[in-house]
Amino acid sequence: MTKTKARSRQRTKEKTTKGRNWLLGPIPDDIFGSTSTPPPPPGPQAPPLTIDERFEYLLSNPDLFTAARQTLLTREPGSVGRPPDYPPYIYFVFLCSISVFGSARSTARHLQRDLWWSGVREAVRKHLGPEESDALKPTGPSLSQWNYFFKKHLKTCMSAVRDVSRELWIQQALDMGMMTESRSRGSWIRPERDQVIHGDATVAAPPSTQTRHEITDKKTGEIRRHRVDPDASYTTEGGGRRVYGNKFLSLAVRVAHTPHSRVILALASVRHKKRHRDPGREDEGTAVVRLVHHLLSKAPGIRAFTYDTALRGVHRAPLIADGIVVFTPQHGGLEPHSLQRYEKRYKDGKCSHDLYVTEGRVCQRRFTVDGETYYTPLPVEELERRKQKKSRFYHRLIIPCSRGDHEFRIRVDETSEDREIDPSTKKPRFNRTEHLRQIPPDTPAGRRLKGFRQDSESNHSRFDQAYPHKRVPAYGANGGLLIYIGYAWVNNSITRALGQNPLGLAA
Repeated sequence: MTKTKARSRQRTKEKTTKGRNWLLGPIPDDIFGSTSTPPPPPGPQAPPLTIDERFEYLLSNPDLFTAARQTLLTREPGSVGRPPDYPPYIYFVFLCSISVFGSARSTARHLQRDLWWSGVREAVRKHLGPEESDALKPTGPSLSQWNYFFKKHLKTCMSAVRDVSRELWIQQALDMGMMTESRSRGSWIRPERDQVIHGDATVAAPPSTQTRHEITDKKTGEIRRHRVDPDASYTTEGGGRRVYGNKFLSLAVRVAHTPHSRVILALASVRHKKRHRDPGREDEGTAVVRLVHHLLSKAPGIRAFTYDTALRGVHRAPLIADGIVVFTPQHGGLEPHSLQRYEKRYKDGKCSHDLYVTEGRVCQRRFTVDGETYYTPLPVEELERRKQKKSRFYHRLIIPCSRGDHEFRIRVDETSEDREIDPSTKKPRFNRTEHLRQIPPDTPAGRRLKGFRQDSESNHSRFDQAYPHKRVPAYGANGGLLIYIGYAWVNNSITRALGQNPLGLAA
């Protein structure tokens, strides 16, 4: 082995072990917090709810029947097919009840008993009138009746059910005082919890783990046939774990230190196959941007949005331009990027400072006596917002200097110069929102917002645990999304029943 090859391999090994060949100085105490800032205290533990309580809270929600009557139209005269044995809103109640009882089979069995069916009839009497209640059959739908309606009617109007539900959920959060401008909202760096939207995507397991319709036993030649989810696929989650299922996106909001206050605002089925295999669905980032844009149009009091590393700079840029703080952890593998050289002239000379973007914030590049590159994070005095046609955000920085500290402003949103195409690389000159963050992740303010996003993990965990073996009891992405919509109705109905006015706002 030659000396050149040996040195090359040694250098590669050192870079892999250390992860980087540069040093980062200590994070300064600034507007984002200090090392002495204590972590926020944990909130109170949510009290457990029994099955009958969840079912009662679901039936007490008048919006549930509003959504059913707006999306599930009654049968038109002369239409072909088996007429439904129950009004469409009963099947919508059935859909939501699956998340209470765990499966469609269990739901049908419960609604066959007067103990549970009488509650449905009382809810219909309360919300729709005695005539509607008296016209119902003495027992609820059977499993076969449900399967027929789910396949022939519910799946065909899935988009309408999703969109109408979303509008009613947003209005519920607004009625509870969340996402409004009528109260103090804190600063841009430390917004109130009920003004921060959190989101995440999860891969939900389908009823069957089989990926092939037919399997042949090599010894006996026996052919076994299996039902396969047509939309499920393998995908890699954070940490490199491969999972099989359909991918769903959820956005939600909640009140600080208030159990059972989460309101799920929007749901979507997103692409996790290649585009040519699944052209009918949006990719995760595009769906997030679209839904947050819609939420901002309905709730101008939203202050911030927090997500995971699936949201990249190209997705953060349009949301920042809408005037909110967008927080995600720093994506791994980003090397320091040159920003600009700051110079100031004096009578007897000048000073210059090489500014780089490192770990989501502006740093000054220096070199140690050993020749190593050393980046010193600059303290930020304020996060400024200037609202024009599109919002702009600035960091007001302090650059320490032996001739006297300099105050400097740098934009932390995408500029027109950033979008210019570099003729040498054929790419935009600077992906600013990928490298530079409004709130750097490794700060107390950043860790606070990161903690808000963990509520999405809790929401997905509760969704998985609602069904036996953590498998969504429906095949296909649309069927799985309908089950998730039913789960969201149960969650939001509990929030509505237990927290009518959690913020103590005047009526």
